[in-house]
Amino acid sequence: MTSYLRILTLALLFGTVLSSCKKRASPQEVALNFMHAIQESNFDLARDYATKESQQVIQLYSFFDARRNDSERDKIKKAGIKVIETEENGDKATVTVLNSSSQQKERLQLVKENGRWKISLTFESIIPNYLPPSSAPLDSTNMQPQDTTSPLPMK
Repeated sequence: MTSYLRILTLALLFGTVLSSCKKRASPQEVALNFMHAIQESNFDLARDYATKESQQVIQLYSFFDARRNDSERDKIKKAGIKVIETEENGDKATVTVLNSSSQQKERLQLVKENGRWKISLTFESIIPNYLPPSSAPLDSTNMQPQDTTSPLPMK
């Protein structure tokens, strides 16, 4: 019985050591995996690489993706994605990738969530002119932000 306990203890210790040595994905790996999932329109997989706060942005992106025609989707799938720069600063990182089809650089923001690197998306990252709700009062006549810096016109 004593040798059985020793073997069991050694097996548990060995298993613990192996599981603690499991490699965590680097910011570059997460960025590439995320971009490849987006290329394949696999938004469930893309969500695995994103923060909890980014889930709505991915949902919105999937809506836009569904409206693409087949030739646009093929162009996206065939594009090469290459990491050209990575900056890590504690629990934050920025990975710059180059999209071969558009020859444009994209900067992906990452943060550590539960010890793992995750893509951090905002609505501004997919809609350049997005104004968050209640960031500025809206004028109901033209739905443009009001100019709060100029005085009211005199009558």
